[in-house]
Amino acid sequence: MRIVRVQDGDSLIVSPSNDRRASELRLRLFGIDAPERDQEFGREAMGRLSSLVRDRNDLVLEPVDTDRYGRLVGVLYFRKSGRQHSVNRLMVEEGAARWYDQYGGQELGLERAERDARGSRRGIWATGRQVAPWEHRRAQRQRKARPSRVRWLLVATALSVLVLVGVYLLPQLL
Repeated sequence: MRIVRVQDGDSLIVSPSNDRRASELRLRLFGIDAPERDQEFGREAMGRLSSLVRDRNDLVLEPVDTDRYGRLVGVLYFRKSGRQHSVNRLMVEEGAARWYDQYGGQELGLERAERDARGSRRGIWATGRQVAPWEHRRAQRQRKARPSRVRWLLVATALSVLVLVGVYLLPQLL
């Protein structure tokens, strides 16, 4: 398997073989959720994942599922460690990602890894004010769904002008 590129702290583009002409797959790391790129510590999480997988030829992918976006969801293991240690778990242990308990991962030791990272105030836990990535995404969706105040003000102004024009001009036209 070849890592083509890291998209953020929990998503990568991978190729099943080292052949550069082989097809590419979008991969989401199972059981973790890293800060988004526009969040505090998002770039650092992406950088940490990149440093863990860059130029490695000893990574083994264990597919778990496919998500609603068509991405493969899986666990990246270091071949020499067998199933003992995964990139997924390392990201949580180092405070570069959270355990995404809604989707599982307890069997990977993610719960304990997050508890240890929180207790040691590593990475995202250092400041104590990190917003969970899923909460950040929810807030982003709500902001996009809610029309801006300026837009409403413009609509209200346009309607007011139409009403005033109608009230004053309509009697003159009749």
